[in-house]
Amino acid sequence: MDGSSVTSLTTLCTSISTRAVSSLAETRKLVEGLDKADKHVLQFNFVSTALDQLRTHASQLEEALNAAAVISQRLRDALAQSMTSCEKVMAASHKQLTGLQPGTLGASDTSFLMTHSGFLIATGQLFVFFINVLKLGDMAQQEEKLGSPAGKQIIEHAETATRLIATSGNIQLDEDTANGSSPTKPVNEQVPVTNTADAPPTYLTSTNASTAPLNPVNGRERSKGSSFFRTISAAFRAKPDPFVSALCQAVKQGHERQVSDLISQGANINGRNENGNTPFKCAMKSDQAGAARLLLSAGAKASTSTLGLPPLFQAVFKGSFNVAKVLIEFGESVNSKAKSGMPHIFYPITEGKVAAVEFLISNGAEVNVKTLTGQFVIVVAVERDNVEMVRLLLDHGADVNATDITGCPLITVAYYKRSINMITLLLERGANPDARSRGGGTILYWAITNKDFEIAKQLLRNSADPAITDPHAQPILYLLIRHGLLKPDETVEMIRLLLDNGTDPDTIDVAFGSPVICHAVEMPNSRIVEELLCHGANTKVRMFTAQTLLTYSIDVNNREHVKVLLDYGAGINEVDGWNRTPLSIALSRVDYNLTKMLVEHGADPTARENQDSINFIKALKRNDFLELLGLAEGGQSSAARQERNIPRAPAPDAEMPADPEAPPPSYEVAAGKF
Repeated sequence: MDGSSVTSLTTLCTSISTRAVSSLAETRKLVEGLDKADKHVLQFNFVSTALDQLRTHASQLEEALNAAAVISQRLRDALAQSMTSCEKVMAASHKQLTGLQPGTLGASDTSFLMTHSGFLIATGQLFVFFINVLKLGDMAQQEEKLGSPAGKQIIEHAETATRLIATSGNIQLDEDTANGSSPTKPVNEQVPVTNTADAPPTYLTSTNASTAPLNPVNGRERSKGSSFFRTISAAFRAKPDPFVSALCQAVKQGHERQVSDLISQGANINGRNENGNTPFKCAMKSDQAGAARLLLSAGAKASTSTLGLPPLFQAVFKGSFNVAKVLIEFGESVNSKAKSGMPHIFYPITEGKVAAVEFLISNGAEVNVKTLTGQFVIVVAVERDNVEMVRLLLDHGADVNATDITGCPLITVAYYKRSINMITLLLERGANPDARSRGGGTILYWAITNKDFEIAKQLLRNSADPAITDPHAQPILYLLIRHGLLKPDETVEMIRLLLDNGTDPDTIDVAFGSPVICHAVEMPNSRIVEELLCHGANTKVRMFTAQTLLTYSIDVNNREHVKVLLDYGAGINEVDGWNRTPLSIALSRVDYNLTKMLVEHGADPTARENQDSINFIKALKRNDFLELLGLAEGGQSSAARQERNIPRAPAPDAEMPADPEAPPPSYEVAAGKF
């Protein structure tokens, strides 16, 4: 496909936009790992803004290309040249970003961030310029705009920014550069070959090799800045040695005999094919162990990646385990570390490559190794909520109670992710269910207050201490009852869960020194009172104001609480601090239904503390109360008493009774009989 075709150009736009999005995500992730006061935060934010702008400009450029009525050839060439270079630099810069670690940023990283942001801004300005040129409907106008002083300045600015980032030493554009070798020089700069045996194929020689390339903008000789766009991708465009291409093809197909023959015929085992791949890289990609063994035996170099990963870890990353075994045979270590000290196994763990890590462990890799920040690598797997990776590491001896850099154990890290599956696994393997969070308080406390019921249940099933408190030592039972942390039904469920798992129903709050049941009867939800009582809460306690549980509940007219307390055997005749019994209060209120309820549960009307209230009832001549209490005078039958108590309408001419002590007919209703 023509590299300057509209299809090719729009494809480049899409690729640049995609790389910008990927780099933006990586940059934001790095910022999250930094302290807000870190000087690099501002630099990363600047890069993030520039990446977002470049993504927008690349998308707009793609739209402009699709909408353009005409595009001159010179404009096509300029677009192809600048966008190809941009795409390659974006790819290399992304690799550099992914290799950064928040805790190890140095001066070279600062330089890279500054240079990278400059490149992004300059390239974005160039794309805006191209968009404006594409809007011109005449080719002559487009070429005139390209050749204008303003156009030349924008293009030169972008070329300079690209050259700066490519030559800064912070990024590498191909594996040769990563290994420290020099990139391929343009043909007109190569030293003449004197040894014909080592001479390149004749098709690399051109009679016009010394002719300087023309600038696609104005047709004149390129400036040094313009020629950089060709130099930057020279390694990608260099024509391959046909023997190398044949060797790579034989390697990929696993034709070991052919591989051996080509090596013996002098094929360059470290050369590159038309895709820029070495024979060994082809063996790695296709997982051809036999071919890899032949190449290594012949002295092939297995190069380190731009991320600093040695060949063995590149192979396991790709899933090429057969080639990985060959590399181990040739001395590659599964426990190798980067120059920074970071163990290489950290990278497949970070990327979630379970099969790769399993291969490394089965070949002797250590699992209890630490990252540069001093935390075990298993912490990374927990932070990424990779249950299978964590299971694998635990199966091979990783410490289930390892901590992160803040001192939080794995199970706390898992709780921050709200990962019930991870928490379950860690508990099964012996993690401490009473682990504490960074802010104080156990994770059970936070699970309850954050309504993470399933996590709370899992912790309690695994023997978490239910007698938990908040960071101020206030019991969780008190907080649930008093402060409405949850909805009523949720509160009852959680209290039941805690009590079922051993929480003391007689827990005392630290502020008032009162049992939690005292707080429960002060709240409207009688189901909480019932849960405490059915789990054995002591009812012989006093409220802060000296009432018993029953006398308080009667005082506040909470009949549901009274019923629950009576059903669970609360002291029916217990005298409170005001020398009152439940019955004396009911009688003083002339509350027939409450009196009946109390009598049915064993209230003693003969108790000394009830005499004043009974005398009051007698004074009211409330025989119904007296009969209920068994204190009525005379031997009348119940039926006779009922007949006597039926109100009768007086005759029209009848006189009202003269007894001044008889209450008016409506007194009973007014007095509370209902």
